[in-house]
Amino acid sequence: MKKIILILFISIIGSIGFLILNKHYNLTDYDITLFSGQKEQVRVDFVNKSDENIQSITIFSSSGKIENIKVGESRSITFKHSGEGTYQFVVNFDSGKQIKEGERYIEAGYFVTEYIYNNDVKTDYNHYK
Repeated sequence: MKKIILILFISIIGSIGFLILNKHYNLTDYDITLFSGQKEQVRVDFVNKSDENIQSITIFSSSGKIENIKVGESRSITFKHSGEGTYQFVVNFDSGKQIKEGERYIEAGYFVTEYIYNNDVKTDYNHYK
């Protein structure tokens, strides 16, 4: 029993040590979820609340593209962004209809949800999630 507790204790200490070293020295090429929210990233969720499927959403300033969002579904994009700035996007529906949205203000660490309806988009800023 003591050996199991010792092994668990060493494993936990090792994991915490790895997380701290990775945050400080960037030992890996990937972002660990625990630290990725505030580290020069912006996350945008697109929620399809319209009556038709979305063929694609093109996001400008991040050069991102999301495709095939069915009615009621959502997709997320996370992109690197330091400091203050903006992004904009174009929604393309399966019917050929488009919604072009103007600039949205963002800062590093922001989490934004875009609710897409038939003819417009509502933005919800959930700062720093």
